[in-house]
Amino acid sequence: MSWKRRLAAAMFTVGLGVASQLARAEDPAPPKSDALPAPTEAPKTKDPFFGNHFAMYLETRGGPASIRTIGNSLDSGFRSNSSTNLNFSGTKNGQFTAGWTLPRGRGQYLLTYTGVADGTFELDATGMQRSYQNSNGTAGGKQLEFQLPWWQVTVRDGQLTTTKTPPVWDLVYDLPANGGNGNHLPDPNEFRYPTTTVNLSATVPKSLGNRVQTWDLCYRREFGGVKIRSRWTVGIRYLTFDGTIATPAWVTGASSTAGFGYTDGTQLDLILMQQSTSGFGPVGSGEIQFNFFRQRLTLYALVQAAFILESLETDSGTFTFLSRDPGAANVDGYFVGPGRIQDSVSKSTWNTTFEAGVRVKLLEGFHLIVDWNTTGYLDTMLIPTDLSIPDNAAQRNLGTTARFISRDFVVSSINLGLSFQF
Repeated sequence: MSWKRRLAAAMFTVGLGVASQLARAEDPAPPKSDALPAPTEAPKTKDPFFGNHFAMYLETRGGPASIRTIGNSLDSGFRSNSSTNLNFSGTKNGQFTAGWTLPRGRGQYLLTYTGVADGTFELDATGMQRSYQNSNGTAGGKQLEFQLPWWQVTVRDGQLTTTKTPPVWDLVYDLPANGGNGNHLPDPNEFRYPTTTVNLSATVPKSLGNRVQTWDLCYRREFGGVKIRSRWTVGIRYLTFDGTIATPAWVTGASSTAGFGYTDGTQLDLILMQQSTSGFGPVGSGEIQFNFFRQRLTLYALVQAAFILESLETDSGTFTFLSRDPGAANVDGYFVGPGRIQDSVSKSTWNTTFEAGVRVKLLEGFHLIVDWNTTGYLDTMLIPTDLSIPDNAAQRNLGTTARFISRDFVVSSINLGLSFQF
């Protein structure tokens, strides 16, 4: 039976080993050590509003400009009129912008100065009235319902030339054989201008000193995609206009049958209307851009408008007028008197601009600009349209008066410029 005991002991030993393994497997796992704390993020710092690096923006451009003809028709009573066209050559336009670009595409603050200076002025004026002469040089006796040219005044490059050529009519000009209608009345196509009785010249200043200046303080921002983008501006504008408008006129209360009393610039000085205008108001613009070659070339078009509350003042200074002498029978006799006309107006008006051009990226942040611009400074000057002169010596104390109308100052220019973003 000894082998049975040995078998039982072996089986008992194996059972104890298995039981101990099972017991060990049921023991709980040892506790894990505490995990390391997650690293804390550094507190975020807010960028300064104007950024933390130098971001100045500079732009300058300029070029030749032209000013649209300033025309005026000035009546001195119902019998006399002066028609004037004023042109300018050699006009210059310039613009300078300085500003700051905000970070993360939040736009720009810009201060823009624009100046326009006239060049040499050119004047063409015609003095007309309802009178004529007979072929023998005496005053025509027929009543006219229309005006005829007597005086021509021109200014070119600082040289004034004035001529007086009286209109002549006689019954012989009324004959059908001479192109008349045979009604024994003077008609516009029947007058002749055979003799120039006055031909004088004088030297005058080349420039009238007209200047338009604007200061725009604006905020500008862009939006859009890569190929087509847009940008807008909004701000405030301050405007000034100073200068002189030459205004030939008849300065006689009653028209002279000899064509006397026109400010020809030699015997009687031209009336020079001094202009002073200032105003301010909101300004805004919109621009569309078409980009090519990874924005190295940009074509753009811009429209801009400013609503201006302005004050206009004009003053002729002292000029000479002529009052008829009732005691001079059958001849042109006149008394001389000092005249002056002036006016001031406050009104609202508009400045309008259209611009088209191209920008070329030369370097990062550095662009070449070429543009065509036309700007209308509407209702910027005051010009007389009706002039009242004392008719005779007894009325001289009444003085001279005039009615005025506002005129536009319209400038077109071609500009070349550069812009740089630091």
